[in-house]
Amino acid sequence: MYHEESFFEKMHKAINIMTCESKIPKNYGTEHKLTYSDICLLKCVQRNKNSKAGDLSNYLGMTNGAIAQLAKKLKNKGYLEPYRIPGNKKEVYYRLTEMGKKACDGYNKHYEEIKTRIESYTATLDKETIQKIIGLFEVVVNSAVIDKNCSIKNKDQKNDESKEENIGRCEKCKRIY
Repeated sequence: MYHEESFFEKMHKAINIMTCESKIPKNYGTEHKLTYSDICLLKCVQRNKNSKAGDLSNYLGMTNGAIAQLAKKLKNKGYLEPYRIPGNKKEVYYRLTEMGKKACDGYNKHYEEIKTRIESYTATLDKETIQKIIGLFEVVVNSAVIDKNCSIKNKDQKNDESKEENIGRCEKCKRIY
């Protein structure tokens, strides 16, 4: 019994630490520390070329106003550049500046370091143990109360009807862009 309680406590602690870590601004090789929301918007712009603010709003599950506010902050810091397509004066599109690209590269490096540490550990495990760990994570995911539009939680339930369906709404959940 104690072993099981200790296991659950450690898992819960790990989930909480990862949640807290995502709230701490980090430096990804540029002069500013960036929040998780900042890097999510930058990575989303990098991944979805010629995206207008409304598209980014859908991809990130944020309001248009929140996107505009975040984009303005990142523009003022030199990471993002708004632009308009000739003939369409209404809609604003965004692209990364060189500093925005550098921040995305820094995030990729940070993420790869974490992934490498985890892969090094799991390489020491047998297939049966890995399958059990995967099963544990499936229980954790299925226990989470999350919006029905989460593209990660509902990945297996979606079919390939349209490009927009494949992108999903919960871009922030993907972490691997």
